[in-house]
Amino acid sequence: MSGHADHDQRPHDEDETLAQVEGVAARLIAGPGRVLDLGCGTGRVGGMLAAAGHDVTGVDRESGHRDEFLEATGGRGRFDHLDFTEAAGLAGLPSGPFDAILLLGNTLTTVRSPAVLRELFLAIAIRLDPEGVFVYDDFPFTGWSELTAGNWGDGISEDGSMQMLWIPGEPEFVMRTGPEVADRDLEPRPGERVLRLWSMSELNDAAAGAGLGRGGHDSTASLVLHVHRDENPGIGLEPGSEA
Repeated sequence: MSGHADHDQRPHDEDETLAQVEGVAARLIAGPGRVLDLGCGTGRVGGMLAAAGHDVTGVDRESGHRDEFLEATGGRGRFDHLDFTEAAGLAGLPSGPFDAILLLGNTLTTVRSPAVLRELFLAIAIRLDPEGVFVYDDFPFTGWSELTAGNWGDGISEDGSMQMLWIPGEPEFVMRTGPEVADRDLEPRPGERVLRLWSMSELNDAAAGAGLGRGGHDSTASLVLHVHRDENPGIGLEPGSEA
């Protein structure tokens, strides 16, 4: 959905990765910062931030990424194996506080439930320094713009290498590539991962409920940024608790 010429389904190419790293680093203006990289993968972004001197903690649902993440961070990072896309995993997130919390690589599309989205944003706000920033990809802008431009009108990319299969009645989809593409197979197959394309209004509502500022779009860095507010009504509450 990033408009890459090769339609390879990778969230970001090298240039875009560098732009995102620079966009995050520019907001860590007080020197080396504490960074929580949610959905860290193998250290695409975390590795560069660690090399620049930042203190990086990575969290990912795939335990197999641990060694590559630690290698990418030069052994200076920390890795936690945790699925934070489900409510049950949120309490296990590192406590912080963090100067920056990242949800990059289109990780936020793996969260499907609006209720879990709200609890995730609250968990992030609780762990964010009062002057910190919460950052995720600008997919609400790029994804919806591709759809409204008609690029996925029939669900299959122009070169036939990718297929976006929508779930009836929901802003959710399955992405297929290569030999998985099947123009007559229009039902999700067992085991296929369903993703959600969130709108900015949904994300801003969840951010407001957590006491985070409205998301600002940095198109140069392909980022959306929410800032922490001192009057955060959720501070001190764990996800699922009530005021």
